[in-house]
Amino acid sequence: ALIGLTAICAVEESLKLQKGETILIQGGAGGVAGFAIQLAKHLGARVISTASAGNLDYVKSLGADQVIDYNAQDFTRVLSGIDAVFETVGGDVATRSFQVLKPGGRATFIASGPTAPRPERSDVIALRPAVPRTRDRMERVAELYTKGAVKVPPVTLYALADAAKAVQVSAARHLKGKLVFKVR
Repeated sequence: ALIGLTAICAVEESLKLQKGETILIQGGAGGVAGFAIQLAKHLGARVISTASAGNLDYVKSLGADQVIDYNAQDFTRVLSGIDAVFETVGGDVATRSFQVLKPGGRATFIASGPTAPRPERSDVIALRPAVPRTRDRMERVAELYTKGAVKVPPVTLYALADAAKAVQVSAARHLKGKLVFKVR
């Protein structure tokens, strides 16, 4: 549910993505980004995403119109004139994301700490979505799933005793979907 809530708050509420706009969703194979890709397509947007070579087909299967292998291409050299960016990766990817926005474009960030990074450009907007856990938002997640607009991401289950291995997998940032710990 949290991935759906985060994606809805970022894409619908923070970015206010509209039909016909183009959005770049960084790190498309992740759980939040994967949900966001499907949501953006449902809203009628053109979706571009980044992923590693091993995840390109997976991200395309979620509905991305274009997927950039971030190890083979620099997204800032390939893209421009983007309406919105949903940044889920952090680091220098976050600050470089401003480069691809058109004037008046907006970017929202969930992997860059408690506040959005400041753009070097004055003609773009940096946002940090609030993600309140409210009934209406949970119902929106359920509605999207029931309609078939989104599907549940793959879940990789780890025993709590394997937490160190799970952290290594997560840190490598090549996981499809979400990591979940089995507590009992």
